[in-house]
Amino acid sequence: AAIASLDGVSNVTVNQDVRDRFDKMMASLNYIVILVVICAAALAFIVLYNLTNINITERIREIATVKVLGFTLRETASYALSENLVLSALGAVVGLPLDEQGIPKTAEGRFRIAKRILDRALALGIRRENVYIDCLTLTVSAEQDGAVQTLEALRRVKEELGLKTVLGVSNISFGLPNRELVNHSFLLMALQNGLDLPIMNPNVASMMDAVRSYCLLANIDRNATDFIAAYGNAAPKAQPAAAPGDMTLDFAIENGLKQEGARITRQLLEQMDSMEIVNGQLIPALDKAGAAFEQGKLFLPQLIQAAGVAQAAFGEIRSYLTAHNAAPVNRGKVILATVKGDIHDIGKNIVKVLMENYGYQVIDLGRDVPPETIVVAALEHQVKLVGLSALMTTTLGAMEETIRQLHVNNVPCKVVVGGAVLTADYAAQIGADYYARDAKESVDIAKQVVG
Repeated sequence: AAIASLDGVSNVTVNQDVRDRFDKMMASLNYIVILVVICAAALAFIVLYNLTNINITERIREIATVKVLGFTLRETASYALSENLVLSALGAVVGLPLDEQGIPKTAEGRFRIAKRILDRALALGIRRENVYIDCLTLTVSAEQDGAVQTLEALRRVKEELGLKTVLGVSNISFGLPNRELVNHSFLLMALQNGLDLPIMNPNVASMMDAVRSYCLLANIDRNATDFIAAYGNAAPKAQPAAAPGDMTLDFAIENGLKQEGARITRQLLEQMDSMEIVNGQLIPALDKAGAAFEQGKLFLPQLIQAAGVAQAAFGEIRSYLTAHNAAPVNRGKVILATVKGDIHDIGKNIVKVLMENYGYQVIDLGRDVPPETIVVAALEHQVKLVGLSALMTTTLGAMEETIRQLHVNNVPCKVVVGGAVLTADYAAQIGADYYARDAKESVDIAKQVVG
């Protein structure tokens, strides 16, 4: 009725109260419109001022993530006052290899567009390291060859163009059962082919498992720090909060702080005898780390880091003793060797590092060592303990022959053996005196035999 009256329609009676409320509503609406116009004008002024300010590069860099769709680089930038000015200051550009024809079916087609995106970006002053390419994940249930094409495009963009890569993962499994399994597998394949930034749900445990294990195996997660923190059934250790002057050698060894351990050792040498440091601090700290390793509270990368700190501390002690014409710390000699025919020496090297940190002089004969060489070395150095390592079942015969020759030549030493293919029963069967499951147990045996 009110609307009819305002249009001049006759014979309509309008309630005065309704008219009053309508007029008030229109007045409020007009006020809101005016306010919006004023705010828009103020915002436009601020934008124009910032774009013409002398610090324009920094201003634009603050909002510098733009998604670029294939050949639409020019159109994407057209909202700005100057295409070259804006894009040369951008922090990052994400390019999608598609054009007016859509997404190319082949890796070659997507690679060609990615190359053109890169060339255009470089021409506009965008640095190569700020260009990212999303090779586009197609649904494998509809286009089964699409996954292979995406991975191939990903690999080529990474290797041939040297660009960082982005990829959405979950679209690969749309329309399939057990999507999580497909996503997990595709993520690992993509990472292997050069994916830097996966777009995925971090709340899905299997996806995070894939990322962490890949980073470990690809040597991205150095010392397995993140992997152990996630799966070691213990809270990750916080970074040292103690001031450098308050830090102890035990703390440095426990936390793998090599430089700090060396510095603390130098300070301790000014206050106490070297053997007091070795027997009172270094060895107990290593024993503590070894016990934690045996209990599953510490893992091999952490044990190696602890040994590295102790090694640095022993190095400081040796240097100090040499400078003061004193005898270096030496708890006795031990021979280590990987037997004839076996070229694997990682386990032996770990044992060597740990034994040296306990003060033993390790004579490392290397790998693929003939029995005769080990016998000669054992007699020449008059060692009390020979450690033999083997990782291949085909070389266990060489280990047995080495032990036999040590016995035949009446070498007065004990033999400890270790390696993934060995057991305690087999060690006893081939005549070994001891079997060591790991590096820490090798040190325990050295303590018994050498002292």
